[in-house]
Order: sequence, then C-alpha cells, then structure tokens
Amino acid sequence: MQKILENNPVILQILRDCPYEVLKHWEIREYSKGHIVCSQEDVYEYFYIIIKGYANIYRTAENGKKYSQSVYKKGNYFGELEIFDKRPYICSVEALTDLKVIRIHRNHFLEWIEKDRNFLIYITKTLCDNFYKLSKKAGEDTLYSLKYRVCNYLVYCLHDGIETERGIKVQVNKDHLSEMFVVTQRSINRILKYLKEKGIIEVGNKSIYIKSIEKLKEEERASLSE
Repeated sequence: MQKILENNPVILQILRDCPYEVLKHWEIREYSKGHIVCSQEDVYEYFYIIIKGYANIYRTAENGKKYSQSVYKKGNYFGELEIFDKRPYICSVEALTDLKVIRIHRNHFLEWIEKDRNFLIYITKTLCDNFYKLSKKAGEDTLYSLKYRVCNYLVYCLHDGIETERGIKVQVNKDHLSEMFVVTQRSINRILKYLKEKGIIEVGNKSIYIKSIEKLKEEERASLSE
C-alpha cells in the first residue's frame, strides 16, 4: 500500500487521513480486460477504488440491452451506494482495460467513515457531483440530438486523451457509445461517419482519434439547435 500511495497522488489525497488500523486492511486486486468485477443484482461487501485502468459501469435491461452510465478511471470508486445496507448492485462493473483496484471490507469502510472527517466530506462531495452529472446526462438524452451528445462526450473525453500522430486518442469505441446513448450501432456509425467526412475524427478498432478539437467543438455548438 505504501508504494501505491507514493506513486498515486490522487489516491494519497483520498487516503491521507485514513487511520492506520483501517489502512492496513486494504487489499489489492487486479483484473484482466473484459472481466466482470461486480455483477448487477449481486451483493458485495467491499468498497473499491481504481488505481489503474478503466471500468465500464453499465446496467442491463431484461431484454439484454446494455445502458452504460459512465466510464470510471483512476481515483474513481464504486460500491458506495450499496455498501451501507448490503444492497444488490444497481449496475455491473466491467474492466474495459486491464484493471487494478484497492478494496476494503464493509466493516472497515464504516469504521473509516466514522473516524476520517476528510474522507466523509470527500465522499459526500463526489457523490453529489456524480448525481449532478447523471441528472445532466438524463436531461441531455431527452432534450438533445444524438450528434450533440456524441460530440459533447468526445469533448469531455479529451482531457484523458493521448496525443498521437493520428490525433488525440480517446478510449472510446462504437459499442460503448451505443450502450451509453441507448441507440443502435447504425445510428452511432452514421454520426461517426459524418464527423470523419468533416475531417474531425478517425475511427480505430477500439479508439477514436480527434484530429481537430476546434472543429469538434464547432459541431457540438451547431448541433445544439438541431
């Protein structure tokens, strides 16, 4: 744990006031890409923090259709909604890439909440932020065109993008966009084809490359009125 804290300022900020009697109970877990870390409707007694990689948080409908609520990265946590009352998970958590997490059992998590005011404030603030984003997304899904939502999401992904010769690489693929916006892949393909023809993006197998940030933001603004 000491090495993890030394190499991860984001994680250190979360755990900075965690009492030693709680800190020593953290466990490290690693999952390969595609592994289901937690399954919808199952009960788990752990709180998780991601320290490396990306995870897809999604819900599956009775007809098998997936609805992706978010992609989590380093510093994001899950299990907080269900852990207090041992409720079944609302969503499934899948490793989008190789994933490394730390986790702590419910008993020690509750002890941590009770003894660490810094963490109590942090988790309250981030829960409010997550609820705000989900509410905003629900409104956008209802009020705005698919083109706006795709452009808006790609702009949001830019801050985690990696600069390459092809453009800024963002970890997004067609399947994920289809799940996130609950539309067919044909609809997603139509939007991506349009953006590609405009010289704004290139589409890879598992990533999208942003070639022009300025043009992408222009399309985002223009599609608000569609």
